Formats: sequence, C-alpha cells, structure tokens
Amino acid sequence: MDIWQKIFLYLGAGLGAVMLIVAMIALGTAENGQLSVEGLQHLSGQMTSLYEVVRWFVYLWLISGIVLLVRFLMRVFGRR
Repeated sequence: MDIWQKIFLYLGAGLGAVMLIVAMIALGTAENGQLSVEGLQHLSGQMTSLYEVVRWFVYLWLISGIVLLVRFLMRVFGRR
C-alpha cells in the first residue's frame, strides 16, 4: 500500500466518522422524535465552521482518489 492509497483510505474513514458524529449530534436535537430546522438553528454556527474545515479535507480526499484512478487507468490501458 503506497502513500496515495493510505491517504485515500484514512481520509475517507475519518470523513465518514466525522459525518457520523455530526448526524448523531443533529439527531440528538430531535424533539418528540422529529427533527426540525428550528431545532437545529442553534447549531448553525458550529456546522458552518465545521463545513469550512472539512471542505479542505474533502478536496484532499478527492485529489488522492483522482490520482489513484489515473494510475489505475494507466495500468489497465497501458498494457496493450
């Protein structure tokens, strides 16, 4: 496993864990079993700042995925 595969794997797992925690926090604000916009209003500042941070990790994850895809396609079509 090279560095690009590790970056893709670990960043993907980390982003998935962050999204799971965010979903659990959002669902924890449900009142009477219903999730509403008004119930999430007090989290808007934290969610906005989290988005600004996570966005850059998603960009890195996409770049590593593109590098892996290009390498894979070069190997598949380069053997002719």
